Amino acid sequence: MIQDWFNAGVRAFVRTALWVYYKDIQVHGRENLKKDKPLMVLANHQNGLIDPLVIGTYSGLYPYYLARADVFNHALIHRMLRYLRMMPIYRLRDGRDFAQKNEGIYQRCAQIIQKNNSLLLFPEGGHGRNRKVRPLKNGFIHILSKTLAQNPEIDVWIQPMGVNYTNLTEFPDRVRLYIAPAIRVKDFWQDGEDQTLLKQAVFDSICRCTVHIEDLSQHDRLVSYVMASGLDITKAPEVNDYLQSHPLDVPVSEETPQGTQLIPWMLRLMRWPIWWLWPKIFPPKSIEPEMRSTLRLTWTILGALFSYLLLGVLGALAGGSYTATFVALGLHALMTLWWIKKKTD
Repeated sequence: MIQDWFNAGVRAFVRTALWVYYKDIQVHGRENLKKDKPLMVLANHQNGLIDPLVIGTYSGLYPYYLARADVFNHALIHRMLRYLRMMPIYRLRDGRDFAQKNEGIYQRCAQIIQKNNSLLLFPEGGHGRNRKVRPLKNGFIHILSKTLAQNPEIDVWIQPMGVNYTNLTEFPDRVRLYIAPAIRVKDFWQDGEDQTLLKQAVFDSICRCTVHIEDLSQHDRLVSYVMASGLDITKAPEVNDYLQSHPLDVPVSEETPQGTQLIPWMLRLMRWPIWWLWPKIFPPKSIEPEMRSTLRLTWTILGALFSYLLLGVLGALAGGSYTATFVALGLHALMTLWWIKKKTD
């Protein structure tokens, strides 16, 4: 009971933090969810820990999910992440015994699915900022094999999803989540085979709900081409259709429209500790682009709470009333939220 209440509170906090941090979050296809079935959720992976947070709080599911093992290195963090339904997945860089460690994790995943729970995986095997679905690894196939070996009658479904961002390294950004129709595993499963048909069906489904640019040598140019057309880059099905039907034969402007910088600088001035410390603690060159949003979200939310508290105390100690000080900070917070939601892309 305590764990359920704790998880509910954390989920509510994370959902609110994402809503504040992102300019807009939209979800399409909730009617496709197979909530009443043993479910494996498979999605693309562009944006560090943001991807599982968006899916875990906005999809309508409450999944268990796997995360890179190195984030579990600290004992306290390991305990907390386990409490939040997260499990480590090991890679070659985590040691020679990574495969043996993963066998235990796969066994645990099979048990989770058999209990009619949902399990979230990112089958590409890692994150990448390019708008391309990379070839799928076999991890989810291993889990399905163990699940079916333990319970041949189980009716497992796969729920493909696609998470799309306007520009995942910028702030504020937009997010659009697509939930594709579920795939019944038994319709594709072939005993003793390498499950090529199932992997292809999942790959094609994720590609349909994610902007998928096959030729990475043309990636940046095609993204600029779509943006110049006025089409919302997060609308994956429309963007994919557009790229299929429109040849790349027009010049693309490299200029980015700039709005007024007065309000952003006013907001930064009021939260100077956050903006001053950010590049010193997290030097830009030391951060993977795919992890930048994760760190910025954490730093912005926690830093803002600390900054407002500090400014409130200093304002009161300087002779102002507590009421007036915190009213002013409240107005500043509302102004910040207004700027995030109304900022021109």
